[in-house]
Amino acid sequence: MSDQAVPILVYHHVYPEAAPELESAVGDSAAGIIGVAEFERHLQYLGDNDWTVVSTSQIVDWLRGGAELPERAVALHFDNGWLDTFQVVLPRLRDNGFSATCFPITDGIEAASEGRSAAVRTLTEGVVDKPFMNWGQVQQLCDAGWEIGAHTATHCRVADRHEEEGDAGVVREVEVANALFRRHLGFTPTHFAYPSGSRNDRTDEVLSAYYRSLRLWHFEWPIRWSFTRADTPVDATDCQNIDLRVSFADFQRIFTSEATD
Repeated sequence: MSDQAVPILVYHHVYPEAAPELESAVGDSAAGIIGVAEFERHLQYLGDNDWTVVSTSQIVDWLRGGAELPERAVALHFDNGWLDTFQVVLPRLRDNGFSATCFPITDGIEAASEGRSAAVRTLTEGVVDKPFMNWGQVQQLCDAGWEIGAHTATHCRVADRHEEEGDAGVVREVEVANALFRRHLGFTPTHFAYPSGSRNDRTDEVLSAYYRSLRLWHFEWPIRWSFTRADTPVDATDCQNIDLRVSFADFQRIFTSEATD
């Protein structure tokens, strides 16, 4: 069996350099955000070192044993559907010939499409009220070759929702989100990312009936890298959370044998 380790880099906010969020980013307030200059440095590193950006579907097909991946394969994920993913990230990925997967919170996208704001609770930033993309902008991601994944309707902690409401609460999150995806995009996503990494074995069972893959998420500090490998279950694909607390040296370590052995 292949011992290949595939990095899946997860970003949340990528802000312009003048953004006030960057100016006040110290300690925990740096969680979940990064500046565009550092982000561009990451993209340049991938290109300069011959890493091939692949889709989530390509990784899942590889895990299921039906496809091969480039030796240096990496995936890019952008969670929540923030407006800066459309305004800041999309043009820079297009310039580099890269695509990505976006996992939008459908309540936030729907609110933005109706001219409303939406506050959501995140593990990285707490309760935040930041601009989301609208459905037209999500469609433009699709048109640019991005994949769209599911991330619940409300960004609930799925294990907590299951504890409170059982299977029905988890299914409701899926069905509400899927109805909006079908209405606005004409399809339902085939990949899911757990908000805040909150899951249990039963939520895996429930969600696996809807999605081809489930992505874990870690928020440990200090950094603990873990990777998607050929023997990784499709309901436990792993990733690396990238934000301002990750130095460029630590970012480079993701792609070295020191980190992947």
